[in-house]
Amino acid sequence: MRCLWSVLAIALSLIACAPETATNIPVPSLIEAVTPVGTQDTPDTATNVPAPPDASLSASPQSRPDMASPEAPGTLHPDPSPAPSGGSPFSAASPDELLARGLERREAGDYDAAAEAFFAAANAAPGTPTGRAARFYLAESFALRERWTSAVEALNAFVADGIQDDLTARAWFWIARGHEEAGSHAAAIAAYEQFRSFATPAETYARLRQAAQERALGRLDAAAANYEAVARSDLARSQRAAAYEAAIQVRRDLGQIDGALQLANELLTFAEQPAYRARLLVELADLPYSQGDAALARAWLIESIERAPGSPSALAALDRLRADTEATVPPELAARVYEAHSRWSDAVAALDAALATADDSQRADLLRRRALALRGLGDFPAALAEFDAAIAAAGESDVGIQARLDRIQTIGQSGATDAAIQGYRDFAATFPNDSHAPEALRRAAALLDRLGDGDAAAQQRIDLGRRYPSLPLAQEAWFAGGLHLFASGQAVQARQVWDELAAAATGAAALRAQYWAGRAALAAGNGEEGRALLDQVIASAPDSYAAARARALLNRQEKGAIAPDAPMSADDWRSIEEWLATWAGEPPPDATNPADDPNVRRARELDALRLRGEAMAEWSAALTMRNDNPYALYLLARYAHEQGAASVALRAANRLIRLSPGGAASDAPLALRRILYPVPFTATVLSRSREFGVDPALMYALLRQESAFDPAATSWAGARGLAQVMPATGQGIAQALGVAGFRETDLYRPDLSIRFGAFYLSRQMTAMNGSIEGALAAYNGGPGNARRWSGGAPITDPDLFAERIDFEETRNYVKSVIAQYDVYRRLYRWDGE
Repeated sequence: MRCLWSVLAIALSLIACAPETATNIPVPSLIEAVTPVGTQDTPDTATNVPAPPDASLSASPQSRPDMASPEAPGTLHPDPSPAPSGGSPFSAASPDELLARGLERREAGDYDAAAEAFFAAANAAPGTPTGRAARFYLAESFALRERWTSAVEALNAFVADGIQDDLTARAWFWIARGHEEAGSHAAAIAAYEQFRSFATPAETYARLRQAAQERALGRLDAAAANYEAVARSDLARSQRAAAYEAAIQVRRDLGQIDGALQLANELLTFAEQPAYRARLLVELADLPYSQGDAALARAWLIESIERAPGSPSALAALDRLRADTEATVPPELAARVYEAHSRWSDAVAALDAALATADDSQRADLLRRRALALRGLGDFPAALAEFDAAIAAAGESDVGIQARLDRIQTIGQSGATDAAIQGYRDFAATFPNDSHAPEALRRAAALLDRLGDGDAAAQQRIDLGRRYPSLPLAQEAWFAGGLHLFASGQAVQARQVWDELAAAATGAAALRAQYWAGRAALAAGNGEEGRALLDQVIASAPDSYAAARARALLNRQEKGAIAPDAPMSADDWRSIEEWLATWAGEPPPDATNPADDPNVRRARELDALRLRGEAMAEWSAALTMRNDNPYALYLLARYAHEQGAASVALRAANRLIRLSPGGAASDAPLALRRILYPVPFTATVLSRSREFGVDPALMYALLRQESAFDPAATSWAGARGLAQVMPATGQGIAQALGVAGFRETDLYRPDLSIRFGAFYLSRQMTAMNGSIEGALAAYNGGPGNARRWSGGAPITDPDLFAERIDFEETRNYVKSVIAQYDVYRRLYRWDGE
């Protein structure tokens, strides 16, 4: 067996020389796929282990690609190449240290460096548990770089030793994945069955993937049975829902409509999210129709419209109902769908039908909505006439007041801006106690801005704030009025406005006003008063954006003392427990260990198999079950931290702090703040930050804001990974950095995501003349918008720049990252400090 492993090592080193595609994977027979070759001896004593891919151990970091890429031609040798001058980077390390180094690089997604370390560890410790683990991870590294031929070959050799343990189970999973990639469905099924025989916590997920392979082969009965077993299991709801949908479709394909309808009813018992449920109801409606239960089908379609009239599903449901000659769709309901999709002609027709049978209580609002539809068609005279009819019918009811406001807006949209401004002011004077009055004044100010009369707009906003001081809308306007005065050089008047606002408001609105009052005092030459106000800001909300900026203005930047890689001690955990006891009481006697939670156990195994999206679904389920239980959240946060699941620990710590009296992170023990502001992937963040000249504390703040340190994070817009880089942006960065073979999925690899994020942030800082705020605005809102907000000039006042960002998301993003940057600088001791 020792010889067999050595021969395989040489074969794998040669295989590694050529680029691979999934179709190159040998497709064994069903028996071959599940039968290890030669199980008499253990190959752990082999002295030759397959060389790491892509580069020998002597390759320089500059020449080694930083992500999976097609292998470069050339011969790799099973033994390490001679080390460069100065010796191999692994020459003084023990096998355990080499393995640990490989696992750290594996976690960071730097699979090339990980493979080098595993290769060295396997050669240094043959016949030992450490050597065997290194052999597994070296073989797995081929799969993680999507080099499936080499992965299947190496993993088949690994399982051939006959040892039955967790690593063997994982090897079978990766073998199955390799056959999946090759389209070798039968071999994949056999390998998944081997994996499932180990009964690991991830067995149900393997069953889900096995069902997909059975479906591809046309083994529909087996596929349906497996999908249904998963659907009825205790997995996270999102995973169960996916299994239910697949099972329903397979039963449809089998012509087993009764079974499909039963599954549909089961799925609908827990599908609660409105848009998702609406889509399901439309897609599943053909099942009761085909069974002769048209009443149920129609009820599902009507519910779909009622739950989410603005969704594409609602339009599909409406079309389906209109095609059903015996179905009756209330015209008012149809109108809601058409209005939500701006199909104004259809909306007018539906509203006309609704008006034909409406009673007096419905008529006024239908007329108002018809007027809005006419406005949507651009027929302003007809819309104004219809608003008049609605107002006459509704009087001073809520509908009538809303119709008046809509009418004024229509006047403004028709081009009569001055008339609309006066209309809004008259409305607020006539109905000063109506909830719509503040909105009317806000709109008047916006129209004054449109006319270019900034001074009048500012006074309108200040008037709005003074009239309705407790309303958030009015407080925002009040602040904006003061900002205009400040930017116009009227610091004394601006301070008066902000002092008034700070006295009238609470929370974030008061804090912002107080900060700017301090700035105005400094600008007016009242240094002592200004510094006192800024000190109050820092004391009242130490972790806020306002406090971060106050420290900067006062030149009081605090520096942390904790090394980023310092472990949590027993005293650290005790400090959290003592803090908990002060407000949550004694710990419950029946507190359970998160390690025993089925969701947590599945999440851990799925993480090990790099099914990170599925793992996060299980972690989220575990969090939800502990949502209002302080001690359970603490135990989960601690366990997740100790397991390296920083994103989960952060989320649990955040929920725990929100339950605490006051709910302020600044009041929590230092140890808990470390979990709330973690420093995962420490070596990677520090090295990539140095590479591009970015402050590592700033990089951590950005990553925390972007993804909360979830490597599998994907935004609604398609941004991916820790740094949330868009695929198209990633392609450009890859070209700029000379990264060959870039794939969009590489953005989920922490090392690459951090590197790309640091590169892009550094580029934006250069483009924005060194402004951190400008760079962050460009990172989130786009470089063109950042230049627009800066007026194309260097940013001299970061606060004014931030406040003038007219994308609310980007404005909040910039402030949030700056606040977190300040926290990271105050918590940790960074290089050179």
